Amino acid sequence: MGSPSSEVPGVARSPAAFSVSRLRGALARRPFLKNVSIMLSGSVAGQAVSILLSPALTRLYSPHQFGVLSVYTALLTILVVVASLRYELTIPMAKTEEDAVNLVALCGCVLIATTTAIGIAAFAFPEDWLKAFWPTPIKSSYIAWYRGLFILGFLCLGGYYIALYLGTREAAFKAIARTRLYQGIVGPLSQIGLALAGAGAPGLLVGSIAGQSAGTVGLFQLLFRSRRVTGVVSWQRMWALAKRYRRFPLIASWAALIDSAGGSQLLYLLVTATYSARIAGFIFLAERVVARPLSMVGTSILQVFMGEAGKTAAADPAKLRTRFYQVVSRQFLLAAAWIAVANLAAALVFPKVFGAEWGDAVIFLQAMSIGYLAQAIVLPVFHTLQLLEKQTIAAGWQLGRLLAVATTFTTASQLDLSAPVTIFCYSGVQAAACVVLLLLMARSIEKLQQVKP
Repeated sequence: MGSPSSEVPGVARSPAAFSVSRLRGALARRPFLKNVSIMLSGSVAGQAVSILLSPALTRLYSPHQFGVLSVYTALLTILVVVASLRYELTIPMAKTEEDAVNLVALCGCVLIATTTAIGIAAFAFPEDWLKAFWPTPIKSSYIAWYRGLFILGFLCLGGYYIALYLGTREAAFKAIARTRLYQGIVGPLSQIGLALAGAGAPGLLVGSIAGQSAGTVGLFQLLFRSRRVTGVVSWQRMWALAKRYRRFPLIASWAALIDSAGGSQLLYLLVTATYSARIAGFIFLAERVVARPLSMVGTSILQVFMGEAGKTAAADPAKLRTRFYQVVSRQFLLAAAWIAVANLAAALVFPKVFGAEWGDAVIFLQAMSIGYLAQAIVLPVFHTLQLLEKQTIAAGWQLGRLLAVATTFTTASQLDLSAPVTIFCYSGVQAAACVVLLLLMARSIEKLQQVKP
C-alpha cells in the first residue's frame, strides 16, 4: 500500500517527505548500511557537540593541562585493553544466548580481578617514582586524585567495552548510538563545569571518565531487560568458555597492550618526555578536532562489521571478503576528503576558534595527516584478524609497529630533530604499518575463502 498522502486525491507529497521515504526504503533493503547510519547518527551528534564545546574548553584549560590529560588518557587507553583480557571480543562470536551471557559474566569477573590488581599497583607505586616517571610536573596534592581517578577510569571504561560488544552481538545499534551521543555531551559539559569550579587538570580527568562511561548502565539494562540471567550463568560454563577462547588472554591480551602502546597513545608519552606537555597538548587538540570524528565513524562501522563478520566468517567467507573491500575503499574516500578540508581550513580556524595560543597546533595537524588517513582506513576492519582467530599474526604485526615507533623516536632524539619533523616521521611509520595490516587481513580472508568447502 502507498502512504496515506499518496492515496488521497489532490494531496501531493513534499520533496522532503519523498526523499526521506526513498532513503528509508533504501536503508531497509541494505541492513548493513542501515545499522551503520544508526551508529553514525549518535556518533556524529555526540562529536558535533564535543567540537562545538571545544573552544570553551581551550579557553578554560591551558595547553599544559591538556597535556596532562593526554598523558592520563594515554596510560589508561594502553592498559584498559586488558581489562577483560580480550574476552569481550568473543561475545559477538557466541553461538548461543547462554554462551553470550556466560561470556559477559566471565568478562565481569576478569574486570574485577584486573581492576583490583591495577588498584594495588597504583597505590603501591612510590610517590617519588611517580613524580620521576610522570612526564609533566605533578603537584603532590593531586597524586592521590590521579591514583584514584586512574582506577575508576579503568573500571568504568572496561565495563563500557563489555556492554559495547554485547550490544554489537545483539545488533542493539540504536542503544549504542545513544551512548555515543551521551559521551559527546557528558564529557565536555562536565569538564566545563569542573573548570568553572576551579578543579584544574583533575577536572579534565573526571570529565573524561564521565564521558567515556556515559550510557554504560543504560546499555546493560536495555540488553538484559528481556533476558533471563538467573539459572543461565554457571561457573562450569564460564570455565569451559574461558578455556575455549584461551588464545585471547594468552596472546591477544598482551598483543593488545603492544598495539595500544604502538598506536597514538604512546605518542603523547614520548612527545611529553622528549619535547614538552605543551606540544602534546597541540597534538591532542588536532586529534580531538580532526582525527576523532574519523575515529567515531570508523568505530561505528567497526561495531556493525564485527557483528556481521562474527556470523559470516565461517558460514559465508565470500560475503566477508566483499564487505571488507567495500568498507576499506569507502572509508578511504571519506577520510581523504575530510583530512584535505581540515588541512586547508586549520590555519584560519585554529587561532580564531580555539585561541591565539593554539595556532601552533596547525603544523602538528599537518605532520600527523598521513597517519590519521591510514589509521582511519584500517579502523573499521581493525579486529578482522581477531575474529578469524589469527592472534599470532596480529601479535607479530603489533610488536613490529611498536618497535618501528620506538626506533623512530630514538633516531629523532639522536639526530636532534625538531618536534614537527619527528611527528611527520612518526606519522609515516604509522601509515606504513597500517598498509601492512591491511595486506595481512586481506591475505587471511583470501585463505579463509580458499579452504571453505
